[in-house]
Amino acid sequence: MIKLGIDAPSTSRTAQAVQLLEGDIEIQTLWYMANRTSRRAAVNDHGPVHVRTAMHHGDTLLRLLAEAGIQPNCVTDHSMTEDDARAVVLLGLALHDVGMSVHRDRHELLSVPIALDWLRRKLPPIYAEPQLTVVISEVVHAVLAHNVHERCLTLEAGIVKVADALDMTKGRSRKAINAGKIDIHSISAAAVEAVRVTRGTNKPIRVEVDINNPAAVFHLKEVFGQKLAHSSLEPYVEVPKLDELLESLRELGTSEDPQRDAEAAATTGNGRAEARGAGEPLGIGRGRVPTTIA
Repeated sequence: MIKLGIDAPSTSRTAQAVQLLEGDIEIQTLWYMANRTSRRAAVNDHGPVHVRTAMHHGDTLLRLLAEAGIQPNCVTDHSMTEDDARAVVLLGLALHDVGMSVHRDRHELLSVPIALDWLRRKLPPIYAEPQLTVVISEVVHAVLAHNVHERCLTLEAGIVKVADALDMTKGRSRKAINAGKIDIHSISAAAVEAVRVTRGTNKPIRVEVDINNPAAVFHLKEVFGQKLAHSSLEPYVEVPKLDELLESLRELGTSEDPQRDAEAAATTGNGRAEARGAGEPLGIGRGRVPTTIA
């Protein structure tokens, strides 16, 4: 049985939810099965280690937002407490990938009925109606909305989505690479050494990332960045490493390099060089180099 390592006052609903998760063989078996599917599909870990890592990131995100005076929807919409919001976030992260026990494809949709059934059976010792249905609804919304393209309509759901994406260190890609899945996703994830979530300088949250090579820019921009952009947290999060990498790429693309230009000219049709203005990015916007990734 996996221990989650979340500290909370013993009488809090957060502590009761964590105790439930740590002692429930059904949910822990769902995590185990999610990891089986991850291995079969040659994708990153979606089992208990991912759940525990994401839960700690989510707990930190919620705390930093609360310290900045940003209230979760459990408080603003339902006159509940930050303890209830914390329980929603942790339960959402515990259940967001349980659909992986069935299949990798569309696992967010598969997670919804599994989570709904489990919550309805397991939460009554912690919550009674009408709060029971409120909490279940908020948790299931967070489960569904962790898909990159789903809108997060609550702060809690945004925390779940971003916390899920923050589990992006190279350990996540190791199993996929070992299984033979060598692509931009696994290589870029392997370039991320460490992730730290701290209090920000200009925004409430700062995501610090240590990398071992610039390939990390894909994962930071196209994976983490997309989830952040489709969450409710984007206005509150700064990612200086991503800004630094993007600026370096812009400088590289616009810098003058006579040798590079001559070599590029030699490879154009009929050996004729195309006119290129000083500082113009080589090829970008002129049909030779794609500017977006499908």
